[in-house]
Amino acid sequence: MSTDAAARHGIAPVRCLDGVRVVELTTGIAGPYAARFLADQGADVVKVEPPGGDPYRADPGFQAVSRNKRSVVSEGVEWERAPLPADVDGPPASLPGILRPASSSMAAPLLGGLLAGADVVFVSDGPTAAAVRRHAPSAVIISCPTWGDRGPYATRVGTPSQVAAVTGIGWNQISYSEGPVELVVPLASYGAGMLGAMAAAAGLYARRAHGSAPTCTVSEVSGSGAMQIGDFEVPEMADLDRDGSCPLGSAGRLPVYRLFRAADDRWMFVACGTYPFYEAMLRAIGREDLLGDERFPDPPWGLLDLEPLAEITPILEDAFAARPLDEWLEIFGAHDVPCQPTQTREEFMASALAQANGLATTVEHPELGTVRTSPQPMWIDGCDQVALQPAPLLGEHTAEVAAELADGSWAAATGGDGRAAAAGEPANPTAPAEAPLAGVRAVDLSSFIAGPVITRHLAMLGAEVIKIEQPGGDPFRVLGPYFNGWNQSKRSICLNLKDAADHAVMAQLVAGADVIVENFRPGVAARLGVADDDLRRIRPDAVLVKSPGYGRDSSMADVPAFDPLLQALGGIMSAQGGDAEPVFLTVPVHDAATPMIAAFGVLCSLYRRLVDGEGRTVRTSLTQTVTAAQAAEFVQYEGRPPAEMGGMDYRGAGPERTYLEVPDADGPQWIWHQTTPEGTSDLPVERRGFVRATVAVDNRHVVDLPETEWGPMIQLGALVGGIDVPMRRAPYLDEHRTEITAELATAGSTGTQPAAAD
Repeated sequence: MSTDAAARHGIAPVRCLDGVRVVELTTGIAGPYAARFLADQGADVVKVEPPGGDPYRADPGFQAVSRNKRSVVSEGVEWERAPLPADVDGPPASLPGILRPASSSMAAPLLGGLLAGADVVFVSDGPTAAAVRRHAPSAVIISCPTWGDRGPYATRVGTPSQVAAVTGIGWNQISYSEGPVELVVPLASYGAGMLGAMAAAAGLYARRAHGSAPTCTVSEVSGSGAMQIGDFEVPEMADLDRDGSCPLGSAGRLPVYRLFRAADDRWMFVACGTYPFYEAMLRAIGREDLLGDERFPDPPWGLLDLEPLAEITPILEDAFAARPLDEWLEIFGAHDVPCQPTQTREEFMASALAQANGLATTVEHPELGTVRTSPQPMWIDGCDQVALQPAPLLGEHTAEVAAELADGSWAAATGGDGRAAAAGEPANPTAPAEAPLAGVRAVDLSSFIAGPVITRHLAMLGAEVIKIEQPGGDPFRVLGPYFNGWNQSKRSICLNLKDAADHAVMAQLVAGADVIVENFRPGVAARLGVADDDLRRIRPDAVLVKSPGYGRDSSMADVPAFDPLLQALGGIMSAQGGDAEPVFLTVPVHDAATPMIAAFGVLCSLYRRLVDGEGRTVRTSLTQTVTAAQAAEFVQYEGRPPAEMGGMDYRGAGPERTYLEVPDADGPQWIWHQTTPEGTSDLPVERRGFVRATVAVDNRHVVDLPETEWGPMIQLGALVGGIDVPMRRAPYLDEHRTEITAELATAGSTGTQPAAAD
């Protein structure tokens, strides 16, 4: 039920984060976007701005990341730029010090009062976090520096393009020519916002469950890592630069998981990532004769090798060029082949899919008029949705907030979680370090990417995760090191849910679980006895996660959904291609972002369960993520400047902002060249991926895994600073059967279920 509907029926609305007070001291995209996620769940977010306002106000994206907030400006709060170190290499002219409130301002009446009553505070860097802690001892503090807390750039800001260049996003993007590609969407910034919201919600849960008030760091480097989840390096790659080009250009790397041009010069993405889909596709195009062809061993992923790729590519391209797009969509629909057309953003917003998911929402802004902004990208059953409000005018709520401070209605830090008021003890930031989700158990019934990454993130925050796999295992185990990255820090047990004995084991695990994640196609969960009602009978207060690819569009319920299919539908491929052909983004946009959104929903639900004891269902989808991963780009109002568009092997917007190849003693090198009002910078392009990026290694976002199913490798580790949870390799299939069944037997012999969080 919406807030307005609840009010009409005389029912007090219930939002997950009702009563939570948030103070936002950040500018730009990442920190404000994180705070907006909390505002969308009912938190009262007060944005404290410098007299000139957040510089990001000049961008249309401000309307997306700062809606549902209040803005205050106070002359008693002075803002300063963090001093720059004088003894480090780098381009200080283009990386000015971080803008932050001066430490002396922390005791100013307005800011000091806000901090004293805050449950969560978003700040720009570590020194500000330390200063805030002295005035907000019970608050969860989320530090949002561009480059993290360590390394030569730690006290400086940076642009999304700079972060993309030095963390591997630019070089890893597939292209026709050897060289990096500038993405037209600031994915690292959006990723940092989603990750920051996760950290804040985890902190709120920890404060109420454990009595601790953590300080966490979530940088845009962290966000880049989260958007490249699964990145790795194995020993044979150690001395090699990654290819900056692809035999199929920007269409894709795998000949049956790529963009194709139809006879009418329109484009579609075909996503045959498993053998059944590959077989269905060949039957649909009338080429069953290729099944079992010795030229094409181990399809579909064996087709990555150059010889089979070169053989099958022209066969498929000729076949697809024989019919117009609409005919192919009808044929593939009948054969259950994953395929979707490429669309512009406006075509997506006008589509039945966007309408069914309620993505075309508007607010009335006092200066801009009607503003289209995306809704919150998830639903939580049992929690009302917040009625959207436009982004505030600069200082619009200064007098209102000052009056609340004066009359005491801005609650003390007890207002958000009620812990101190109920128990008579404040949250303790000096309590022994304990992972935020210590004691939380999750059962992962999901496969592929988006589902498993949800529980990977929960494990990163300290949850115990058991991955239940069907015989044969997760189909994406064939992807080796990538699978390892999506499934770190879990335990595995293989269960045939059609077998009564195995089903009973599953039920025991569910009975002890706080969180249950599944992503079966419609009807499958019911046939296996793990539909919502089945799970609720076993564990009524569990948090369930449902993430159908196409959300609330019932007409698409049986249609396969994969990240690039939503890239195609949601306009990001067309935007990246500009006037040229569409571009398949190497970053798995929706598969990376949806799990962070879902994990945030899980954390909000766990927090709310501590208040009312209720289990809830979190509902996300790849479709809802379309607008969340292009938050600024989907903002629309009369007179809005056009969003950036790319082109073939797009290097940048112009000579002042572009990738350049420059001479070097060791041969030509690529740099990101950017001119800002503060000066010009040239940053080296990372050519070996996120796991080799200096800023990622400096900030301890990389873990060395000496023993995995696929040999030793380097992979992403923890992405949230301040939480000391070592990341382990992914489990072998059924690796932990013996110990898990022993634990269940012990629990059964004592007449209890496996322990769950209080």
